[in-house]
Amino acid sequence: MKIFFFKSILIFFLFIIAFHLTFNIAIKKINQKVFEITTKENIEKIKNQIRNEMKNAIAKDNYISKDDAKLIRIFLKKIMEDLEVNF
Repeated sequence: MKIFFFKSILIFFLFIIAFHLTFNIAIKKINQKVFEITTKENIEKIKNQIRNEMKNAIAKDNYISKDDAKLIRIFLKKIMEDLEVNF
């Protein structure tokens, strides 16, 4: 019984250590990516990209195709009908 208890405690601690190491590495990677995105240089790049895309969209005559517009209209009608039924 004593050996079983010690083995169980050992396995439990090894599991906790492995769990901590794997998730800690993943969290560090995510934090690093967030930090890279939030630097002032990258924020300016993203702003410039958004501005360029907005300028390109304004220059276009049609934003979406007729088929897409029809699908969106039908979808919005369905949502409005669902909202009226639920309220």
